[in-house]
Amino acid sequence: CNWGVSGRDDHPVNCVDWAQAVAFSGWVGGRLPTEAEWEYAARNGGGSQSNPWGNDKASCSRVVMDDGGNGCGKNSTWPVCSKSAGNTRQGLCDMIGNVWEWTSDWYGDYSSGSARNPQGASSGSVRVVRGCGWGGAAGFCRAAFRNGHSPSFRGGNLGFRPTRSNP
Repeated sequence: CNWGVSGRDDHPVNCVDWAQAVAFSGWVGGRLPTEAEWEYAARNGGGSQSNPWGNDKASCSRVVMDDGGNGCGKNSTWPVCSKSAGNTRQGLCDMIGNVWEWTSDWYGDYSSGSARNPQGASSGSVRVVRGCGWGGAAGFCRAAFRNGHSPSFRGGNLGFRPTRSNP
């Protein structure tokens, strides 16, 4: 976990459960993104590419992941925005890699017939996380990959990204 560790002030917040991520997001005037919002952003505003940078497979040139060892051989997260080659065209960094990110959605199937801003499951026991962490292999590090955790889970590979709605 990065909190209180010397030299990690510019690393992503990790080791927080879903309720902590929700509370902090609200405190800064935001919220957790839905799964659909997260993927839309990771695909450069809904593009068809498999990653923010295009269709090439994830590697340590773009992503903090498990390639040559966890965290690209550093066995930890990296400072936020260290891999600019992996940014979206809009400048969002670390959409893939560094830490998985909590979303507001329950893990489940999308509602049928909803292609625009699909809604996730209305209830469940697992929340969706997206984005791949510093211990993830290339097959997990792509915009479409989804995973889930119990809302009480905390881990070194898991953080969050607050978002705000357009006015």
